[in-house]
Amino acid sequence: MRLIMGGINGHYLRNITMNCASDTSEVLAAVAYATDASLLFDWCWQNSIPLRFYGRLDDGVAVSVPILTDFLRKKSQKFVCRLVQHHHAKVIWWRGVGVYIGSANLSGGAWYRNVEAGCFFSDEEITDDMASDILDLFATLEANATPLTEELLEEMKRRARVLSAAIPDSKDFWASPSIKRWPGLVQTAPKSAMDRKRQVFLEEWHATLQDLRDIGATISRAENRPAWISESASAGSQADQFLHAHYYQRTFDGRKANYAALFEQNHHHREQAVAETVQWWRQLRTAPSSEEEMLNITAPYLRTALAEQSLHSMTEEAFRQVCMRVHSIKDYARRVPNKAVGLPDDGTPYTIPDKVTALSRRIWNDKSTNGVRVNELLHYVLYGGSSEQLPERLWQAVSDPKWKIDGLGISALGELVGWALPDRFPPRNGRTSKALRSLGYDVTVHVE
Repeated sequence: MRLIMGGINGHYLRNITMNCASDTSEVLAAVAYATDASLLFDWCWQNSIPLRFYGRLDDGVAVSVPILTDFLRKKSQKFVCRLVQHHHAKVIWWRGVGVYIGSANLSGGAWYRNVEAGCFFSDEEITDDMASDILDLFATLEANATPLTEELLEEMKRRARVLSAAIPDSKDFWASPSIKRWPGLVQTAPKSAMDRKRQVFLEEWHATLQDLRDIGATISRAENRPAWISESASAGSQADQFLHAHYYQRTFDGRKANYAALFEQNHHHREQAVAETVQWWRQLRTAPSSEEEMLNITAPYLRTALAEQSLHSMTEEAFRQVCMRVHSIKDYARRVPNKAVGLPDDGTPYTIPDKVTALSRRIWNDKSTNGVRVNELLHYVLYGGSSEQLPERLWQAVSDPKWKIDGLGISALGELVGWALPDRFPPRNGRTSKALRSLGYDVTVHVE
């Protein structure tokens, strides 16, 4: 985490945009006031980085007319502007890089001259809970936003002229039919807020689950299954590796995965995008990377290792072997700070196996607040009731301190569920969601 305080400590927001274009897949920005397009909007446009911007809607024209005009002039689905009443946040998430939460608006004064204070969290420091809350912020803004239209722009121009002339306004600004009125947030008890987040999670989980099942049913048919995949491979596992291959072979531009831009291109033509990708997949004479080994060797290993009886007798070494074979756990281990997994932070260049071993040891020796160990947690999620209620148990595992174990977030648990029960619950992690989104599916991308 870095403090961003401009001239006070020498850390400026411009340092982020100057250095992260190649790693940013999209930008989500909730900044109330915006008067200078060059700070963020022009940067996104020049680097072809999709942007969703939420500014403040009020009669003081919080987002300047030239900026609103420029958004409309571009006529691009990749550059979206929404205005929202009662919005005063200043949050910018460079997806793939990190998020800024602070006081700075999108103005030259805020970025360079004013006394401002905020924090920048790298993607490695963004926890599942934090990502969930930030995504909830943007979902709330989206649900209550007024889209930018020609009519709204004309109303903003009229209001700006009134303000500049300092004359009484003969027209009620809020009476414009182009404006969506919103009374703002109401006081919400923590329990009610958690219940709402739980409902959003379950609705999105179930919708995406069926999408993955449909993909698995399609690509596991004999005419669509490449010859190097065993006939015994589960449909859910095939769906995961189909999306794995598509994501790494067909969405990257250099180091950056363009899943956000591809979503804008494909979300009105999803069936066509999927059909074209299935055609590409079925003609592969060899696996693009590790998909053959994953489907024919690793997936059966994980299914056995995560079977009910195996969890009862699981050892620390057996758990380590599982972690070594799960993408989201390896990816998290790669990014997690050395100190967080008990490794000396002395500049030693630890390998990914080193980091996974350290992470698996820490998780194995950890307990939830209710004294639950990791094998007990996995047994509860996978086999602690009916399969219909498994998503409910999964939600408990990532949100309820009685069950939650640090280091096992929604991506890791979603993938573990999938490898254990692939026929009913295809594996899902952050990469799966990005691949689905690139094909036009409107799914939530959590942190890895």
